[in-house]
Amino acid sequence: MQAIRRGDVDALVINGPQGDQVFTLQGAEHPYRILVETINEGAATLDADGTVLYANARFAEMLDVPLEKFIGASVQSHVPEEQREKLHSLIERARRRSAKDEIHFETPGGRQRLVRLSLSPVKNPTIETICMVATDLSELAEASEALKANEHALRQLSARLLQLQDDERRRIARDLHDVTGQKLALQSIALSRILRTHTTASEEEMKDAVAECLDMSHQMSEEIRTLSYLLHPPLLDELGLSAAVKWYAQGFETRTGIHVEVDVTSDFARLSGDAEVTLFRIAQESLTNVHRYSGSTEAYVRIRANESEVRLEVGDFGKGMELGRVKASSTLAGLGVGIQGMRERMRQLDGTLEIMSQVNKGTVVVAMMPVRQLRPEISFEMGSNGETAGQLPKGDETDMDGRSLPKRILVADDHALLRHGVCTLLENEANWEVCGEAADGKEAVDKTVALKPDLVILDINMPVLNGLAAVGQILRQRPQTKILIFTVHESDQTLHEILAAGAHGYLSKGRAGRDLVDAVKTIFGGKSFYPAAATRA
Repeated sequence: MQAIRRGDVDALVINGPQGDQVFTLQGAEHPYRILVETINEGAATLDADGTVLYANARFAEMLDVPLEKFIGASVQSHVPEEQREKLHSLIERARRRSAKDEIHFETPGGRQRLVRLSLSPVKNPTIETICMVATDLSELAEASEALKANEHALRQLSARLLQLQDDERRRIARDLHDVTGQKLALQSIALSRILRTHTTASEEEMKDAVAECLDMSHQMSEEIRTLSYLLHPPLLDELGLSAAVKWYAQGFETRTGIHVEVDVTSDFARLSGDAEVTLFRIAQESLTNVHRYSGSTEAYVRIRANESEVRLEVGDFGKGMELGRVKASSTLAGLGVGIQGMRERMRQLDGTLEIMSQVNKGTVVVAMMPVRQLRPEISFEMGSNGETAGQLPKGDETDMDGRSLPKRILVADDHALLRHGVCTLLENEANWEVCGEAADGKEAVDKTVALKPDLVILDINMPVLNGLAAVGQILRQRPQTKILIFTVHESDQTLHEILAAGAHGYLSKGRAGRDLVDAVKTIFGGKSFYPAAATRA
């Protein structure tokens, strides 16, 4: 009785009329059986040959086999051929002492599962058995492999980014040295010749030399602007994703001959800076892929936003590719930073990137991100009097005695040297005076209200307040003031935005020396100024 109470007895053999009967003590076996049946590990008892004498349901579930078929079978039958010798050696070691190892089991469906086995011999004088505990490592192993694959892909992406950065720097350095640098040297020679011979050369020779210098200056301005656009399109910051994509598609069509249809809803709002850059780069890279690989003569870009997400689609009607190639290419970086780079850009903004493609039916790249990336759109309001650039209001032109008043001009640009140059050009004209300067859009609005200029010469790309946003505020608060947009941008999309804002004229900074005075005279004469080159179809 004391032995039973101490737990030293698991069963009793009772001799009765029906012979000997074995009674298992519930307090001995029942808790252990409940424990074994409910643990998350597989548990089994093997004989010396590896035959399963007992197994819990979890072990059978792990191997995706019915429990009744697992019990009584050799455990060797559930491992691939190449693992059987390893399992046999493990069982042999376990007959003498505890042993552990990791074995790949194979389910009937062909899926391999990595399992850590812990085996221990069971002391039993009548039969030799081995206790086996199995821990499923498959999900951990798969997660580890996925992590390794991601790390490898990120290393490839990082290496590619560094390579692209070096290539870009090399190209910029070469262009600056071989093109812009040589023209600067030539211009320096021409200016030195003018300085040296100005007292002996004829007026015609001097004019030709100065014209040559002006032409080289214009060429260098064009080259530097092109280089700046390639590094980062300023329209993206100033006018937003819609305008930047339309501008890029227009240039892409001119360069490649591939017609691009851009479809953006008219009420599409501005996004956060990071979101706009990311979607623009995806559109840019996707269109470049269309040109390089699709063979399509047409492509499209669609941008939509609803209450939950912002969606960008770039598609073509070309060769397409098999889905397997699409997935495989996600680790490549043949173009820019490739599909992996685009996906990484979207992941950082909690977005997704999907690529759908069919052979000979084209490819569609779809980028989606949460709607929280939206920001309030800047409103370019027209003047309260509703007047347009073609119907200019008349300001006060004479004083109380009938004498003509000088035309007052406000120059707004965030570059002090450029403001100085513009002021110098304007002050040489009779009856014009520069009444003030502004270094940002807000200051331009404030000084327009305070100084009441007849004309504001206004850059687009300015801090604090965008130039086109400033146009709306100036026209609302002082509709009689006329506005000339003075910018480095020359594109149909820029012109469209300037006209929509309500400005009275537009001039490229590259043509300031030739056309600025004429542009101001034209606007003061009651007409709008939009050079033919800027308004071409």
